Amino acid sequence: MESVSPVQRLREARGTARADIPGRRAQLPPALQEFHRSVLRAFLAMGRPPHVSELRASATELGLAPDDALERLADADLVHAGPDGHIAVAYPFSGSDRGVHVRHNGGAEVWAMCAIDALGIPQMWGGDVVIDAVDPFSQEAVQVESCDGRLSWRPEEAVVLLADNGCGPTSAESTCPLITFHASEQNALSHLKSLPGATGEVLSQGEASDLAGHLFGGLLSG
Repeated sequence: MESVSPVQRLREARGTARADIPGRRAQLPPALQEFHRSVLRAFLAMGRPPHVSELRASATELGLAPDDALERLADADLVHAGPDGHIAVAYPFSGSDRGVHVRHNGGAEVWAMCAIDALGIPQMWGGDVVIDAVDPFSQEAVQVESCDGRLSWRPEEAVVLLADNGCGPTSAESTCPLITFHASEQNALSHLKSLPGATGEVLSQGEASDLAGHLFGGLLSG
């Protein structure tokens, strides 16, 4: 049987793959979809991970029981609260510093779960951002600037590694740690070889941006 690559799983799966964020959300009731949007907007507005207590009013206004709403978003692997009550995961946002920083609104900074998630933030939000990351193989800085929908990459030959180790029930565990910016294709391939049990491929800048747009571009749309 022909194997299915991580790219194919991310692009084509509908409701079954861990990383199919649009498909998973589409299965939720409209009020829960809107609550999910309110969580994402909170990250952008606050520039930090919101606490679950700060989301209760939004859930109540939508006729949802706040704790149940958050539990259902967790079951769909869309939002996960951490033990301290702050949102730890709300793809594309991370509640902790994972090494991918996205600056927007003239300097406010949020953390992304991975390279693809970072590239999805300007497409989801519609604003300009600057993404700063470090190549985990060479420790070189990688920066991507989004301006009026156009991306400029430094270094110019930078790429994204898309990999998966199949471990863990959520994208945060199985794919996000392995989706990384690299200063060159060779660095990405060398890094992939160093990851035990991982499979994946190198995405060009255009492929990475297109995939990010597929996953995140419509998440704030009603």
